[in-house]
Amino acid sequence: MASDRIYRITSIGRPLDPAYRTNRAVLLLLPLAGAVASAVAAMRGAGFLEIFIAGLVGVAVALGSWALARELAPDDDPAAFLSMAYAYAAFLALGPPSLLLLFTGLLLVRIVNRSTGLPARIGDSVIVCALTLWTVHATQSPLLGLVGALAFGFDAVLPDRLRRQWFFAGLCLGAGLWRFVLGSGLDDLTLLGLGTSYWLAAVIGVVYLVAYLRTRSVASVGDVTGTKLSVARVRAGMAIGLLVPVQAFVAGPAVLSSALWATLAGVGVGSVIRLVRRERSR
Repeated sequence: MASDRIYRITSIGRPLDPAYRTNRAVLLLLPLAGAVASAVAAMRGAGFLEIFIAGLVGVAVALGSWALARELAPDDDPAAFLSMAYAYAAFLALGPPSLLLLFTGLLLVRIVNRSTGLPARIGDSVIVCALTLWTVHATQSPLLGLVGALAFGFDAVLPDRLRRQWFFAGLCLGAGLWRFVLGSGLDDLTLLGLGTSYWLAAVIGVVYLVAYLRTRSVASVGDVTGTKLSVARVRAGMAIGLLVPVQAFVAGPAVLSSALWATLAGVGVGSVIRLVRRERSR
């Protein structure tokens, strides 16, 4: 199978296998997401190139938010589609988020939670570390380096630990400290998302906390190994998934992390819906 060949190269790649119903739904929705984004750009008077790019960004936002939600809530398929809808709506309303930030967050979570069931290969760690360093520079956010260091550190100490991840944790930490030195010191560490976006993020954080606290067991299994995912690793991944957008408040406009916050909202709302249904069934 194609997926088997992929896992000879990477341990964190998760191809969209159409054999699964949810994956087929995503594959059908992605072209629609691109078409709608392009149409909206055209209605706003954009040129041909801008229309084309808007379509690509729409596809990336839809796919990235869905995939991230699947990592954060592996047992809650509907929450992933809620996250996709929220992130896509935020994109249309607010403008393009930082795709670098979105996919860096996604891969850092995969390093921690091992949703395929496999530990990261050395190449995986190199790529994710390099992407983290690039995003630290691009967003001028020293705290992202610290979050990256924490993610690699988690992988180095959690069950079935991978000690070589301390090296990559050190690189991320060094990049964060270097970015801090190059910046304006403590002036870099000020919240830039105050106002409505700040309070909305606070509400999303509280709802997401419900999902985190309710994750006491995991039924999902690794894509490759078929063994149950580690609850400790899933919860650590959820923590990284929250810290990436939280740190983004110090890096620039709130729109940069809008797709991440929307994804967290979908995961949190999905958990609340499941909780309400369980209580009603009683």
